Amino acid sequence: MKKLTAIFAAFSLFLLANSFTLPPDIVSAKITSAFEKNFSLASDVTWKKVNTHYLATFKINDQPATAAYNEEGQLMSATRSLSLSQLPLNINLALQNQFPEYTFEKSVSEITMDGQSNYYIKGENEKKIIIIKANGSGYLNVENKTKK
Repeated sequence: MKKLTAIFAAFSLFLLANSFTLPPDIVSAKITSAFEKNFSLASDVTWKKVNTHYLATFKINDQPATAAYNEEGQLMSATRSLSLSQLPLNINLALQNQFPEYTFEKSVSEITMDGQSNYYIKGENEKKIIIIKANGSGYLNVENKTKK
């Protein structure tokens, strides 16, 4: 699972680093239709393309988000930023119970792929900085640990 996360993160960075903004009329109707169906409340939409993938950057409920589509209009992944308080209750409780000695950043990243959402939460204490991956069931896994 760590390899999948690393691959997705690398792919996302590759897309962002090697892409350019497209005028909305260059994106196919199939892709824009799928996007509008998935994210009907989106605003400030911009599109980028790398090879055969299209990346939409937008706001939804004033929160930044991105969505990646293939040329067939299939949603490959979506990300958004959340506040720590917006995490599902089971994840907040698990964080408090399993990592009481850590202070967590107020911003959390949610990544949805293949219908599954995972949350990435950064925490730190006097000695370490950790990145925790949480799934919707409240299972927590330390993805990265760094000494201060």
